[in-house]
Amino acid sequence: MLSEDGAFGGLAPDSPVFLSLKGRQWRKLSFNFKKYPDADGNIKTTLVCGSLENIARDLIKQAGIHGGSSHSGRRSLASWMDRKGFDLQLIQDILGHSTAEMTLIYIDPWEKRIKEAFKTSCLGLKLPDFHQVRR
Repeated sequence: MLSEDGAFGGLAPDSPVFLSLKGRQWRKLSFNFKKYPDADGNIKTTLVCGSLENIARDLIKQAGIHGGSSHSGRRSLASWMDRKGFDLQLIQDILGHSTAEMTLIYIDPWEKRIKEAFKTSCLGLKLPDFHQVRR
């Protein structure tokens, strides 16, 4: 049940979704600015939550998944959604990318889709019989 100030179960609507435990005190997770070059070489800035990334990395490591990270989870999600046929714009929106080109970098190639595209684009093409012996 909501209280008069809109709180539910002791959580206020403006309270942070994730908290970190520092010593014996709960704090908001910290956000830092990260700079990166875009495809055209322009420097872009975004906010990243390093403490949340550390929590995800620790959980993945404790689960026995070696080499995994919060970032590899984003790549897996993008590739999975692509294989299920979700629209590129939706995947881009979920990942928070400003361009479709950045999202495409996250999507792993899928051999089945590549073969289907090749068959479709080369529909009228007749290849020589490569097994025939030349004399």
